Amino acid sequence: MYTINTQLAYFKYNLDSKKLIVNIKWFKLNTFSNLNLQAISFNRSYLELFKNFIDKNQHNFPGSCFVEETRKEGFDLLINNELSQSALPYYLILSKNSKLNLGNSIYQAEMIMLMDENYEFTINYTLDFDVIGKIEIYKEIKSLINA
Repeated sequence: MYTINTQLAYFKYNLDSKKLIVNIKWFKLNTFSNLNLQAISFNRSYLELFKNFIDKNQHNFPGSCFVEETRKEGFDLLINNELSQSALPYYLILSKNSKLNLGNSIYQAEMIMLMDENYEFTINYTLDFDVIGKIEIYKEIKSLINA
């Protein structure tokens, strides 16, 4: 079983585009309902599929990715649509059926859409399984100013 750590950029989880780059530890999303999330480590075949998706979308996953072998690591999370206690969600979900949060509240787990470098067009998540990432570190992307 495996987890994968990447950076993530050019994404949004509500109508506002957040120019952030986050370090994320990814898991396969096993169960997702209004009440709970269950994440599990990737098996080898799911890991390879997700790595191929990352390789095809380097601007969304800049830098290196790190695969870690685990012992059936995962987590269960009761959400009950609880609000995040920070300015960001704790978990980001990539799914073929992503729906942006249209409100101003930020929940503990939010579905995201991958975007192009100008935040104009969405990048389709094409895999037949959902993934969830736990945000570990984040920072704002600074705009480059031409002198």
